Amino acid sequence: MQNKAIDTSNIIWMNTIFLLLTPPLALVGGIWYFATQTFSWQPIIAALVLFVIANMSITTAYHRLFSHRSFKANRGFKLFFAITGASAWQNSIIEWSSDHRRHHRFVDTENDPYNALRGFWFSHILWICQKNQYSGNLENVKDLLKDPICAWQHRNYLKISIVYNVGIPVLLGWLTGDILNMVLWAGLIRVVVVHHTTFLINSWAHIFGSQPYSDQNTARDSALLAFFTFGEGYHNYHHAFETDYRNGRAWYDWDPSKWLIAALATTGIAYDLRRIPDDMILRRRFEENRSRFAAQMEDWGKALEAWKEDLTNDAHDAQDALGKHLVRAEDRLEAGLADLRAKRSEWQNAIRQNHSQDQIRAMRRAIRKAQRSMKAALTEWEAMLDQYTMTMAPVAA
Repeated sequence: MQNKAIDTSNIIWMNTIFLLLTPPLALVGGIWYFATQTFSWQPIIAALVLFVIANMSITTAYHRLFSHRSFKANRGFKLFFAITGASAWQNSIIEWSSDHRRHHRFVDTENDPYNALRGFWFSHILWICQKNQYSGNLENVKDLLKDPICAWQHRNYLKISIVYNVGIPVLLGWLTGDILNMVLWAGLIRVVVVHHTTFLINSWAHIFGSQPYSDQNTARDSALLAFFTFGEGYHNYHHAFETDYRNGRAWYDWDPSKWLIAALATTGIAYDLRRIPDDMILRRRFEENRSRFAAQMEDWGKALEAWKEDLTNDAHDAQDALGKHLVRAEDRLEAGLADLRAKRSEWQNAIRQNHSQDQIRAMRRAIRKAQRSMKAALTEWEAMLDQYTMTMAPVAA
């Protein structure tokens, strides 16, 4: 019986060797440093600073600016992040964006370059080590190919990344008198950490977390992951509203990339920020939870509309009373969402018709008040939904 030869024709050997060797080298190098070297904060601080720059370049520019066009920026901004983005060693803007756009278009299918349904390790790293049916096909990034800065970075990507990832650590080492340890920390270890925090968005964020906005794909929200990935962990929201420049929608959501873009917008460096209106986001969350509840009712052998009709005006037990409250709360939410949408439309019309600034500000305050009220009502409705589900489950069983 002959052994079947392993097909290695699709392996991208440079990626494979690099990604296999750098983590153990970084681990051994870190152990060697703490075991044999005089401790200094300088190389570690340099690594942290370069880590932040590299990751922010990926999240802010590669992802939100170039892949999703969620805002626009001036040439200086794009040139800076084209250079610093190359330091992440994750390919050129054009190739990175091409893969990412296909991921969103074909998420969780065989056409998804990093299909999470093929397992954690495939979506985390193995997909980078092999060719796929779209390798070399850049037809979905024609806009970026026309951008002179993106085209320049694409042609010179390898040179830029080598000069940055070797040259800057060596320069910092020369300035501090510690080239070897600076190259170890600000070069090798930093690149490995950048890789695997970024890669977690393709793997972890499609396996662990919540799905408040959509369960139509595997994307999930994780505040913990957002902390390590500069806001990218709110992945369920991002897949539901991919054109929003924010991943963390709420002001308190940890999303440094969002804050950077908003800050640059005040200076004119970034502009035309795309933001999904709150009434659309709240409605999506409301309808997603209602859809799940309807599916659960069907599992219990009840149709949602029939269940509503069965709830009598005079409740005889706690479960019926809770059911009635739930239906009334849902009706109030529907009315509130419609009112919020109408208020936003009036505000936009007032801006277009050049109404007085006092009128526009008053309308904006009314919208914010309605948004706060709707968020509180939605949170209360979701809590009631959870409570009712718990009371129904034993009965259904």
